[in-house]
Amino acid sequence: MKFNDYFNEIPYLETDKLILRAFCRADIEEYLSFINLLQVQRFLGGGLSIFNEEPHISNWLNNINGRLLKSKKAFTWCIESKIDNKVIGRIDLGGFSKKSIAELSYYFSLEYWGRGFATEAVKEVTRFGFIDLKLHRIQAKVMPTNTASLVVLKKVGYLEEGLLRKCLFGKEFHDTIVMALVNEDNIKK
Repeated sequence: MKFNDYFNEIPYLETDKLILRAFCRADIEEYLSFINLLQVQRFLGGGLSIFNEEPHISNWLNNINGRLLKSKKAFTWCIESKIDNKVIGRIDLGGFSKKSIAELSYYFSLEYWGRGFATEAVKEVTRFGFIDLKLHRIQAKVMPTNTASLVVLKKVGYLEEGLLRKCLFGKEFHDTIVMALVNEDNIKK
């Protein structure tokens, strides 16, 4: 398949402990139970719109599963745990440039922090980006205080490239560390 062929629907990805799939209306209650928490929001730079009622829910689902996908801007996966069949997070791959560069972002429910789920999801989406989409570079921007996310990215093989001072991060300005992996690098097993 070619790059453009992947944007007909959110690709279904699976790992040992996770299912990465499109969000659906049945996921909203579990998703809202953690996305609105301050501990989750604090590393998102005020860039996430908090919603909890119609028509915002329908608009959000239409955007991530329709408009953003069809315009080839982003893949947004719902992360489901195979252990308990719960929605535990979200991971995005988007901001595509020349079909060769993309940006990765993710977050999880608090109760699933520190259990290896983020590393597993990042590894799978990175594999998808390099193997399936044939990207050359995937990068992630992380606040320096988000040490857990920096550890996750380093475990997968991402390298720290530098600090962007007071960079636009979400809707706010924050110091931001750029982490990146290029296709020539070895993805850590």
